Amino acid sequence: MNRSIQTFLGQAMAKRNENTPERKKRQSARVPKLETLGKYKIEKEIGAGGMGAVFLARDTRLNRLAALKILPRDKAENPVLVKRFKAEGQAAAHLRHENIVSVYDAGEEDGYLYIALEYVEGTDLHNLINKRNRIPVRRSLEIITQVTEALSHAYQQGIVHRDIKPANILIRLDGVVKLTDLGLARSIDDNTETSITRAGTTVGTVDYMAPEQARDSKAADIRSDIYSLGCTWYHMLTGRAPFSEGSLTNKLAAHATTPPPDPRELNDRVPEGIVAIIHRMMAKPQADRYQTPAELLEDLKNSNLKRSNLGNDVLEALANDESDGEQPTLESDQLPAADSSFFIIMQSKL
Repeated sequence: MNRSIQTFLGQAMAKRNENTPERKKRQSARVPKLETLGKYKIEKEIGAGGMGAVFLARDTRLNRLAALKILPRDKAENPVLVKRFKAEGQAAAHLRHENIVSVYDAGEEDGYLYIALEYVEGTDLHNLINKRNRIPVRRSLEIITQVTEALSHAYQQGIVHRDIKPANILIRLDGVVKLTDLGLARSIDDNTETSITRAGTTVGTVDYMAPEQARDSKAADIRSDIYSLGCTWYHMLTGRAPFSEGSLTNKLAAHATTPPPDPRELNDRVPEGIVAIIHRMMAKPQADRYQTPAELLEDLKNSNLKRSNLGNDVLEALANDESDGEQPTLESDQLPAADSSFFIIMQSKL
């Protein structure tokens, strides 16, 4: 790494470490200031949201950094949130893959439920899109390929994610992509009453949600994740989600009835072959989509586009902010995501 990049990263980390009034207010509203939690020594807050807060912490027994996601005591009184929180740890505990954020530990200390996750230093795809507006085609292919590898592993273990979106895709500074936030995941063969969703309810993020998942989250399967990944790819290439305009009802209706838009209308650099893959990923009938991640991977690897250095792209995006006069920041306050912006709604009447 050259000296200018080292200087830039040092400045960015210094900015990120500042305890601004906004950061302190957000922290106090979620989890009281903690110095330790069990075997973890808490160093700083790195994210906050409706599900609590995420702290950079050190496992004092293993001398290992972790992202410690903590559910506040008041949230622990909500059985739905508790189920979702525990589901994340349980789902990810079965997954061991380079492209999935690892779970180190989970438990309860002093009335706080926590999950200790692999600490990812870099950015999430949502922030990267905000910085770059559009992701170059080769870069986008690299990201989609790695996420598909993660989905393939999860599928082999019987796990459906159900909330694939840019904010849940993390990119390390070396270019390794990590899928995170399994709080809405479920086992493919889960028919029990203890599932975090009931028939007739919908969970997920509307901008990326497959039609069948909008009708009933119990109907979501791996093809629903593939649909959401197709929406994510469209967002990367165009700078906006495929059906991003209008009310919640309008968005749900568009996902259910409107043909997938052509990304070339907003980005003429997208090859026809990539458009064809995205449209198949986003087909309305599940039977018309790729049936498995392995099937999708075959087309991705045959796309005849060379791989790119994604790590450099992340650094370039951050460096561009600095050259534009913005105060540089790693924008990793949500790593891993402290909260997934999602909806739980009753069955649509569309």
